[in-house]
Amino acid sequence: MSHAAQRWRIVETTVVRKHKRDDGVKTVNNYTLLQTLGHGRFAKVKLCERSATGSQRQFAMKVVSKKALLKMKDYVSLPQLPAPRSPCPPPPPPMSSLAQQSNGMRVITALDRVRDEIRIQRTLYHRNVVLLFEVIESEDSDKIYMVLEHMPLGPCMAFRPEHKDFVSPLTQGVLTDALARAHVRDILHGLEYLHGRGICHRDLKPDNVLLNAAGRCHLCDFGCALSSPVDARGDVAQLSVTDTTGTYQFLAPECCSGEPYDPFKVDIWAVGVMLFVFLFGKLPFQSDGTKELFDEITRCELVLPTEIREIDETCRDLLWRLLAKAPGERITLAQALSHPWLSQSEGDEEEEPPSF
Repeated sequence: MSHAAQRWRIVETTVVRKHKRDDGVKTVNNYTLLQTLGHGRFAKVKLCERSATGSQRQFAMKVVSKKALLKMKDYVSLPQLPAPRSPCPPPPPPMSSLAQQSNGMRVITALDRVRDEIRIQRTLYHRNVVLLFEVIESEDSDKIYMVLEHMPLGPCMAFRPEHKDFVSPLTQGVLTDALARAHVRDILHGLEYLHGRGICHRDLKPDNVLLNAAGRCHLCDFGCALSSPVDARGDVAQLSVTDTTGTYQFLAPECCSGEPYDPFKVDIWAVGVMLFVFLFGKLPFQSDGTKELFDEITRCELVLPTEIREIDETCRDLLWRLLAKAPGERITLAQALSHPWLSQSEGDEEEEPPSF
């Protein structure tokens, strides 16, 4: 880990000062809010500028309402950890004390997920992860503001509902082999960092992989992530969960059964789905109904749309191994990173993440 990573600290601000200027422009503390970058069920993301040392710098500000999040509840399974062979620290508890636990299930609110997301992102510093710089929250304000690294090119692939396909902001279509390799390597390096710290993402998809100005991939949105203990030797304790979390089209077969599964291996499957999307611009499994989709994921063989493009044997081999339906037969992170198809990529130099 670099010296910069060792010094990495998230700014915690407990005062919220909101202002609307005469020209209609809004500010939060020393950030000027610009256009909306995106919005979802739980949050709105605004482009903002921060004035510091006389220069303007842009960030992405994720804004959530605590009152709205408290109304959204869900049941999830409690992660099952095997008994450690050696003393191992317990996983960090969720920040929120609102979760209720019973019968192996946890009742959580969307606010719990945001608290856990912040807790996890506080620990992350890597060139393939979107960085959290500041959290702004006060007791007398309903909003939580997360100031994040801005990714100007947005999602690595954008879904077009009218065409039911995905296109890249870099090519306006599917990716070239070289770009697909670079994207997958970036994603795998980000995952390698997360998994090595005992964190599984659980919602990998193009919307959660953003591109910086240079077109490099950064993982984001840790609202579904789980953390597992890491012992003094760096070994990560195995996790076992049963809940169906994430985006259904990117779920692995074992997630569709209701039986316990290893969420770290599910992340590998999701990389395979994304590689398929990079190459063909469409999902490998895309039934409309949930039952039909789960049946397709668990039972149907992978079919390559050769009418869109042909891929070479090494690429086909990696895709098949990432999308192996049996978790035990699925390729590991280390094996994927050393796969011959990915070893053809160039320009994978180390980059230091930005400072605040």
